[in-house]
Amino acid sequence: MKTTRIVLFAVLTLAACSGDKVQPADTSAASALTPEQQEAKTAADYKKRQAAFADSVLQTVTPTPEIVKKLGKGFSVGGPVLRDSLLAYIAKSPQCYQDGKRVDPYLAGTVSFFIHMSVVGSDVVRVQESQWTSQAGNIADKCFNDAALKWKFGMTVAKAGAYILQVQFK
Repeated sequence: MKTTRIVLFAVLTLAACSGDKVQPADTSAASALTPEQQEAKTAADYKKRQAAFADSVLQTVTPTPEIVKKLGKGFSVGGPVLRDSLLAYIAKSPQCYQDGKRVDPYLAGTVSFFIHMSVVGSDVVRVQESQWTSQAGNIADKCFNDAALKWKFGMTVAKAGAYILQVQFK
């Protein structure tokens, strides 16, 4: 009697299953990755999307001549000597961009600097306008404005006037 019950139970179990094979819900190649590999893939995808976004922001920035035109008479695009001098000061203040990158590691943008030259050299240097990929750029702008209070360009760098120069950060 016991054997009959076991055989009957086995037959009913086989009938209930009817030989169906169970397939995993996700058979894509991504499901074969370990959790660490999936996290790395997700991070790489995010980094790629952020780089594409940064490129789109940098490509849509208003060119320096258009900013100068918008500001009106009395403004000019800074020349190569003034640009190189500005870049040297920015290089001495790497913490400004790094402060913004601490908040947003993918920070990128363009900063337009206003430089007013008098007959004895620069008397005003500040951020005129900027376009960043995130609000973390405001941290960099504030730092640049604070640092620019100490930047002095000699009278041989450019003649008296108001200049706009752009610098891209990526």
